[in-house]
Amino acid sequence: MEIVLIGSGSVATHLGLAFKSKGVIIKQVFSRNPANAENLARKLGTTFIDDISDLYMDADIYIYALKDSALKTILRKMNTVPRGIHVHTAGSVPMSDFEGFTAQFGVFYPLQTFSIKKEIDFSNVPVCLEASNAETQIALVNLAKLLTDKIYIINSEQRKQLHLAAVFACNFTNYMYDIAAQILEDSDIKFEIIEPLIAETADKIKTLNPYDAQTGPAVRFDETTIDRHLHMLKGNSNFKKVYDLLSKSIYLRHKKQ
Repeated sequence: MEIVLIGSGSVATHLGLAFKSKGVIIKQVFSRNPANAENLARKLGTTFIDDISDLYMDADIYIYALKDSALKTILRKMNTVPRGIHVHTAGSVPMSDFEGFTAQFGVFYPLQTFSIKKEIDFSNVPVCLEASNAETQIALVNLAKLLTDKIYIINSEQRKQLHLAAVFACNFTNYMYDIAAQILEDSDIKFEIIEPLIAETADKIKTLNPYDAQTGPAVRFDETTIDRHLHMLKGNSNFKKVYDLLSKSIYLRHKKQ
């Protein structure tokens, strides 16, 4: 099997390395940034291009790991769209963006947070698939099986909702860690002190639903503590707004009707 990676960021890097480790041939890497394309191609032992007109035309699968707004722009720049299967990896881009460009297309969406410097064990990563037809779906399922057993057939509307949920569960949660890190740093306290708390919070929802797992001053409406915290944050209006908004939202979710 031959794959072409269109994109050179975190998702392309992790997918490329994972597929290479399973014996898949990464035939080519494309990026509009030649330095990024060359860097990823070197890791994968393959060639790179920064002009889409030089695209290799005989791959089995073309994986578009791009920012959401770039997919149609790249497709329009192709002189000829190759006949292989074309998939994007985005959470919020509909599969229909491929319509009118190619007959075999789909979505290969790994539900995970990717950072270049952090390795990923794909055996624990859910991969959400959508395909233009049954034949393409079988091909994508077989491709996903090289990496994981956690395979889900999810349509574009479901995937949009999943991506929204993931932003809350991952991106926003990580920003809360960043706020906590800044507060601790200002008091010369190492972040490692709350790592066990973070780990227990994440582990707890494996046995409790998030609603039942909620603790803290907001859920019990401890106005004294909440007011004290807000006063402590008076020097940072942004943090104060976040604290106040989340506390009110938690209280409204949990207050007895």
